[in-house]
Amino acid sequence: MEELYKTSLPSFVKDYLVSLINKQRKASTIKRYIYDLEDFFFWLKIEKGDRSFATWSKLAPVDIYTYLSILTEHRKYQPRTTKRVLTVLNQLYKYYDNLGLSKNPILEINKIDIKEPTMTKHDFLTEKEIQQLFSSLRSNHDLSENQLKTRHFIVDRNEAIFILFLFYGLSLQELTNLKMNEVHFETNTITVASIEHQRTIKLSLAHKQVLYKYYDTIPIPVRPRYHENDPFFVAFDFQRGTYRWVYETNKPKKLTDIAVQRMIQKEIKRASLRKGISAQHLRNTYILTEILKGKTSSTIQRQLGLKTDISLKKYFHYKSE
Repeated sequence: MEELYKTSLPSFVKDYLVSLINKQRKASTIKRYIYDLEDFFFWLKIEKGDRSFATWSKLAPVDIYTYLSILTEHRKYQPRTTKRVLTVLNQLYKYYDNLGLSKNPILEINKIDIKEPTMTKHDFLTEKEIQQLFSSLRSNHDLSENQLKTRHFIVDRNEAIFILFLFYGLSLQELTNLKMNEVHFETNTITVASIEHQRTIKLSLAHKQVLYKYYDTIPIPVRPRYHENDPFFVAFDFQRGTYRWVYETNKPKKLTDIAVQRMIQKEIKRASLRKGISAQHLRNTYILTEILKGKTSSTIQRQLGLKTDISLKKYFHYKSE
């Protein structure tokens, strides 16, 4: 991987990253690990004057906690970001701990509660807001003449995206990574692959029809190929008035995370809803809806393909207030 060779990380860290590559971890995961580890070892060089294996392997829990405090108190990292960094550091220590070459100070750090911000009603959409959103999606309100010319191409795609967030709890990356060989129109199901798990989701007939209508709207020459590894959600070229095709890979151009977020912002604004609603708010709404249905934490954990139910605790706490 090119990014690994460019980095100035210590050789023992590179060896660990190579082990991840050999396990066929996603390139995006490796990049994130490189970014977090480069920052940590830059701090270690300043803090200890050295970043050798000997220095790193002798760090105490208080040293790790000092670094985490810098992230939360000085850089104002969100709790979920700090936890992500802690996970990366933990995996590195775990790797050498399993080899019998170092002890893992993160085991003590994990006992420290990194407080999550309390959830409020603004983290969710109300039923009225959801109805207003879908009503707006199907309307021509506040669209220019140019936008109206291509609206019929993307309205089903946009509605399908909101459906998968709000009614099935997909994360942003799960949605944009969805492939044609994971969409099964004949059985009304989609297979969602996350880092930890793979799960099959049963779609309602009405929701399946929205997804199929979007797919069927794409012109055949640039349409993702059924049962192939093509992306399901495809980028649209508004200037040319058609979906994009990448000739280098001979595949439709995948819709990016950023493009989805921008689409959400535009549709939220057009629906005259409050500012700041994102894909996370839509997923939050799904989780709270499932809790209000009486679903247990373990059931929702399975539905979302989560490795643990830790991230669900704040939702149950909000519901109990």
